[in-house]
Amino acid sequence: MLLALLEILTAPLWWATPFVITATTDQPPALAFLWWAGAELLLTTPPLLYAARRRKLPLTGVLLNIPCVYATKAVNLVYAWKALIVELLLVPLHLARGLTVYEKGRADTRPGLAVTATA
Repeated sequence: MLLALLEILTAPLWWATPFVITATTDQPPALAFLWWAGAELLLTTPPLLYAARRRKLPLTGVLLNIPCVYATKAVNLVYAWKALIVELLLVPLHLARGLTVYEKGRADTRPGLAVTATA
């Protein structure tokens, strides 16, 4: 849980790194972004290669889908921050209800109705 929270808190800092490098050093934006993208690929590629090998997926297909990893990271970051703000800030202050109510059972059946299996 703490690792996930740390990732949520530090992800915006990591994504802002090229802009910070450009603002604080004399490097041009293209070079700062190139260094950042290289570091990002070095951190992202090994887990993808390991997963592809372990699940016996075609390596080229996995590598071609690397841009989708970044789109997924961006969407996950937005929802993680929303959950962080709502659940850890607004709910304890009684300014909002929790994001989700988890109930045991199937969502498509009403309580009290038995689901019968047909052969």
